[in-house]
Amino acid sequence: MSSVWQCTESLTEAIAQSEEYKAYNEAREIISSNVELSIKLNEYRLRSFHLQNSASSEEYLDELDLLELEYVQLKKDPKVIAFLATELRLCRMIQEINTAIAKLIDLELKL
Repeated sequence: MSSVWQCTESLTEAIAQSEEYKAYNEAREIISSNVELSIKLNEYRLRSFHLQNSASSEEYLDELDLLELEYVQLKKDPKVIAFLATELRLCRMIQEINTAIAKLIDLELKL
């Protein structure tokens, strides 16, 4: 096995052992224990993901308004806020790892 793959295994293990990932899993388990809440939150996350990657500006504003209304309802639940916060911390950690790799290997990306 190449050293790159060994390091990849070490990195994935480090991520799995990180406080960010542990907190995310704990919050995810809490959300998963409430099926209705889990479904609503996952629908929100999916729509949010699609909206963030959407190119249509006309539909974007309408969908953004709907999403904001939905978020107001979801954020009334502290379990949802905790989950979204831990998910954001985990995603930011992964983004920072990706940025560090991209800078190191100089793919001529404008970061």
